[in-house]
Amino acid sequence: MKAFTFTIPWFNQVQILVLSTLLYLLMTYVIDSKSKKSFPNNYKEIQKTWIKISLYLGFCLILSYLGFLESFTFPPRMPLLSASITFCSLYLILRSPLYDLFKKIGPAKIVLFQIWRFIPESVIFLNVFTGIQPNIMTITGRNFDLIVPISAPIIYWLFKQKFIPASWLLYWNVVSLFILFHTLMVGVLSAPFPFQQYDVYPSNAIVGFFPMTLIPLFFVPLAITSHLLGIILLKNDEH
Repeated sequence: MKAFTFTIPWFNQVQILVLSTLLYLLMTYVIDSKSKKSFPNNYKEIQKTWIKISLYLGFCLILSYLGFLESFTFPPRMPLLSASITFCSLYLILRSPLYDLFKKIGPAKIVLFQIWRFIPESVIFLNVFTGIQPNIMTITGRNFDLIVPISAPIIYWLFKQKFIPASWLLYWNVVSLFILFHTLMVGVLSAPFPFQQYDVYPSNAIVGFFPMTLIPLFFVPLAITSHLLGIILLKNDEH
């Protein structure tokens, strides 16, 4: 039984669907073109890995479209499904030549890539503006994730100009990951789970309704995975 019913304005739906699709297509294009150029012998294997990740993401999104995340009973479906996408994606990347591709791209460009985080922040802003998501999920509330896409190009430029060492990239990823986890905790604790801590109106239940499920199922795993990849690459460079 569905615990909540939401009417998501059509413009909000179009915004998140278009932006997330464009982001996914951009990532697919970069992976395809760079793997074909730099790793022609492993091109097919890299594509297989990317297809596996995409298929699992697609499967989870179909579940959310069918209403799987609209229930906020225990165990919490949304955080568990989001975590499964993150772990599966990272596992598949680290055990395939796709990891070599990210190594070729380099941790500095992975930092620069984090400017994509303006996308979920713009989605959340519109949701709050239209009254379907609580203000606690913006920077005027308890969401400080906007710091990441703002600082990413600055850190990248400083590193490229040799004003800062590579260790700063590592620290930036770690701090950004903590900021992200803080935002995730606020999001989960303001949703109507049995353990809800933030009494806000509306609650953060909107992220359980498609297409807003793209926030926990696509944006969140992508953010965590990219930060962890950056950290792993930088730690490996130290050895």
